[in-house]
Amino acid sequence: MKLKGRVAIVTGAGRGIGRAIAITLAREGANIVVNDIDLQAAEETVKIIKAMGYEALAIKADVSNKNEVDSMIKKTLEAFGRIDILVNNAGIFSSTLIENITEQQWNRIMDVNLKGVLLCSQAVIKTMKNQRFGKIVNITSLAGKVGGIFSGADYAASKAGVICLTKSLAKQLAPYGINVNAIAPGVIETDMTKYWPKEVKESFLKQIPLGRFGKPEEVAEVVLFLVSDASNYITGEIIDVNGGYLMD
Repeated sequence: MKLKGRVAIVTGAGRGIGRAIAITLAREGANIVVNDIDLQAAEETVKIIKAMGYEALAIKADVSNKNEVDSMIKKTLEAFGRIDILVNNAGIFSSTLIENITEQQWNRIMDVNLKGVLLCSQAVIKTMKNQRFGKIVNITSLAGKVGGIFSGADYAASKAGVICLTKSLAKQLAPYGINVNAIAPGVIETDMTKYWPKEVKESFLKQIPLGRFGKPEEVAEVVLFLVSDASNYITGEIIDVNGGYLMD
């Protein structure tokens, strides 16, 4: 087991990519804190993990709320005594046209998708510095590199911010043995993309050399690599998981 004895927090792990990440890390021996703003969804993920014979704890917290994030970290340390891995996956999507984005919507997208990454990362830094070890993986997006295609400009801008924040964290935390990387998924088969218009899906498929959309588990396997010892000499990288849509 690649992660035996390690403790991982996965935000937004009640469904989709987050759930796949939590299950994949648990399978490799990590104790998992399943975070979601939807406690019932988080508890469903915990049930799956425990049925596999591994340990997990559901914690409800809004990642854009500092008090709730700090409480989540406190509960994690009380339960497991350490934090080795943080996967900042929680996020909300927008496909609103630029001229229709309200100030309220812009702020909410930025609060969850960008500020949430900052708050959760800040909250684990002290523990990871004391341990002289830590792995942080941020889930950004293809949209953060190429701009909004079907996604809104607010979503794309928030994910571009995550890319820059990842590099800043990586530079500042490297001296303490903390690796910080990000993954930029393309179109992944989730509940969100399931309801995209047919013409939108067809348009994307034509531009993907591998000829299909990705699966949540394929993103999760890259997360596993980045939080394992196999990636100890990698930091500040943005890994594309998009079937070849963007090659950079």
